[in-house]
Amino acid sequence: MSLWLSLFLPDLPLEVLELGDAKPAPTAEASPSGRVVYERAGARRWVIGCRHPRIAAGETLGSVQARFPNVRPQPRNGAAEAAALQSLASLAYRINDRVVITREAPRAAFDSPSNAVSVDIAPSLRLFGGLQGVLDEAARLTRDLPYRVQLGVAPSLEAALLTARAGLGPTTSPTELAGALAPLPIALMRWPLEAESLLLGSGHRSLGDVLNHDPAALSSRLGPEFPRALQRLLGSLPDPRPWFVPPARYRRRLDLDTEIDSWHALLFPLRRLFDEFEAYLRARQVNASELTVILARRRSEGERFVLRSTTPTQSAAIFLRLLREHWSTRPPSAAASELRLRADRFAELAPPQTSLFDNGTQGNDAWNATLDRLRTRLGDGQLWQPGLTADHRPERAWSPNGSVDSKPFLPERPLWLLREPRAWTPPPAGTLANDPERISGGWWDDAPVERDYYRATDHDGQTLWIYRDRRDGRWYLQGLELPGESG
Repeated sequence: MSLWLSLFLPDLPLEVLELGDAKPAPTAEASPSGRVVYERAGARRWVIGCRHPRIAAGETLGSVQARFPNVRPQPRNGAAEAAALQSLASLAYRINDRVVITREAPRAAFDSPSNAVSVDIAPSLRLFGGLQGVLDEAARLTRDLPYRVQLGVAPSLEAALLTARAGLGPTTSPTELAGALAPLPIALMRWPLEAESLLLGSGHRSLGDVLNHDPAALSSRLGPEFPRALQRLLGSLPDPRPWFVPPARYRRRLDLDTEIDSWHALLFPLRRLFDEFEAYLRARQVNASELTVILARRRSEGERFVLRSTTPTQSAAIFLRLLREHWSTRPPSAAASELRLRADRFAELAPPQTSLFDNGTQGNDAWNATLDRLRTRLGDGQLWQPGLTADHRPERAWSPNGSVDSKPFLPERPLWLLREPRAWTPPPAGTLANDPERISGGWWDDAPVERDYYRATDHDGQTLWIYRDRRDGRWYLQGLELPGESG
């Protein structure tokens, strides 16, 4: 049996535009000069979002502007709404991965859109200790969102959407679903306007009035799809909708309300975007070590800031701290009216490996944070750590940006190499401590070598790493083996 939780966002068209403000949106009623969001169909324009107490959804924009000349009309931003729904769907992944995004456009002029995210919570009830535990988790996840969210619970996806729009309490039993929904008005169903008009014109006022009719009669008057829609609503017919799957690459764009030239002011909208990025990483169960922030003006490429973390992470706070560090020493060079976030490379999520009596990883975390801070303040080219590269030639077997995750299959070698090999007196015959390690290669990059490497001991007992160049027969010193070194 399915049980759906729907997160309905009644004010999303207005709220996504408020995300671009340099300060939080007002919580009280706005003044007559506030923002008005409108939808357009041909020459018709009508209000679908506003905080003014005397402006209602569905009013014509011309009428509103005539009454309140100082309002700021803005067209609906469908791309921003879609991005916000994807972010909410990523949060819903923490409850279950059976998530559906519902975007319903206005059915006709003067109608409003409907936006929601729904998740099948039946498999998660035991995990969260029952329905109340799931509702508490949903409330926790949405508590700090910049969107007003209405919750609805029902045995079918469509019924959960309906109860969320109507503000009904949870309905968990399929046998009680019809009775719980029966009093709801027909206008709340969001059926096709032709069917709604026909039902209202024939005296039907509630869903219960419609359910009293035989399905065959409804089909003959309203078409064969109408009874099937009722069956999906009541859970007696499957509702096949595509599941939400987080995209493989992360892209987020936010248009700011005005050009902002203070990087401190940019941190407010960026904090929201970073939180969305964290929700995306958690939904995909991956880590990221690099995030690109782009500040742009309208239709420009913009200024890029690449944030790199020493250890892959899911924490938005780490990337925000890196951005603060970067801008405190090298602030943006121009004002911005558009923010973009990009990430392409991710690492699989792996739990940290600790010993049985390990007291934690605070030391490693502090060290990684220090490296991140130095790299951000000084620049990527000023800080590096040596790593291994796939090359047998000793002077080319390491790199400032090499990997330290694996050890190549090579004989033991000293860690301390001279900057340049130094000419060496040929050792007496029979005094070399090992069979030679022959290295022959480098023809592919015009730096060929033909060498036989030996270990030798000088008069002070120091172990030396020397080689004979097979091309000219000369001997050279290249490395020293430190006391206690084991290759």
